[in-house]
Amino acid sequence: MQSMKKLLKSTLLLFCCLITISSSSGATESARIISLVPSQTELLFHMGLGNLVVGTSDYCNYPEEARNRPRIGALELNIERIMSLRPTLLVDVNSMHKKYEMLFAQLGLNYLNFTVTRLDQLPKMAEELTRIIGRPEKGLEFAMSWRKQTAEMTGQQSSSMPKVYFEIWDTPLQAAGGSSYIGDMIKAAGGENILSDPVDFPVVNPETIIQGNPDVIIIAYPLPDPISLETRPGWQNLRAVKNHQIHILDQDPFIRPGPRNIEALLQLKKIFDSACRR
Repeated sequence: MQSMKKLLKSTLLLFCCLITISSSSGATESARIISLVPSQTELLFHMGLGNLVVGTSDYCNYPEEARNRPRIGALELNIERIMSLRPTLLVDVNSMHKKYEMLFAQLGLNYLNFTVTRLDQLPKMAEELTRIIGRPEKGLEFAMSWRKQTAEMTGQQSSSMPKVYFEIWDTPLQAAGGSSYIGDMIKAAGGENILSDPVDFPVVNPETIIQGNPDVIIIAYPLPDPISLETRPGWQNLRAVKNHQIHILDQDPFIRPGPRNIEALLQLKKIFDSACRR
């Protein structure tokens, strides 16, 4: 508690100094955004608003241009650096930095958090974010394109839905549940998740996978030896293994609610269509 008070005192002093400097320069204020999460960074740059981003989290690695922005920390934030960047808006998703909300308020920082746990919430977020920034046309353009592309995909679904197991980690086994954002993507791409858990990313009993007997297995994390998957106990008899339908994909476009979700959906749809033809 004492250390938090000291941090608040020092950052308040820095904030007052920055206000004085800004006021004396007579500069007109424009949007200065700090993106606290990679998904918001990707969305802002995709909509052509990257020039407004003055800081990003340590995890922001896409697009390449975003790597050049000052870094403000990851789950633990560098408050002094944030203050030095003089942001007019800090954007977050799914309360990743909710614990800082009170401190942000005390420092006079405008913190905005969006909940995006379903695909159809993403275009709504884009519209709201750009309205607040003062560039609503960017959000409307993104939302229109997003809804058109997702509608086209769902309209082309096969009547046969392959059963899907989407693994995000192996120690312990953890996978995307039916109620997760990834679960929503599986459904939108025409697949049937073998996990109906209300938990987003449940720890999975190996027997559950064997009983589910998926047609497609997606692995979304780096593996030193992908061939070792086929040697897991009981996996030799799975349809996905027999039909060579194990796919190792980049996790980021799936777990980050942003523009690259379209690419991820197209990847899934291609894989599912191929599995249905076997």
